[in-house]
Amino acid sequence: MKIRNIKINTLAKKIMNTEEEIYHLKKELIILKINKMTKQKFESHRIKKIQHQISQMNQLNNNKKS
Repeated sequence: MKIRNIKINTLAKKIMNTEEEIYHLKKELIILKINKMTKQKFESHRIKKIQHQISQMNQLNNNKKS
């Protein structure tokens, strides 16, 4: 029973870390989009890269939860 609880706790921590990372990526994405709208330094490649990372992490998260 202890081993199973440890595995569940480890999995929960990994999911939380992934969710935190997704949150920070989304924050960065919003800043980049604001810069784009205000005609500041525009970096479309970074926006696309972050969007791709977020979608990949969400897919992995969904697969782990299933």
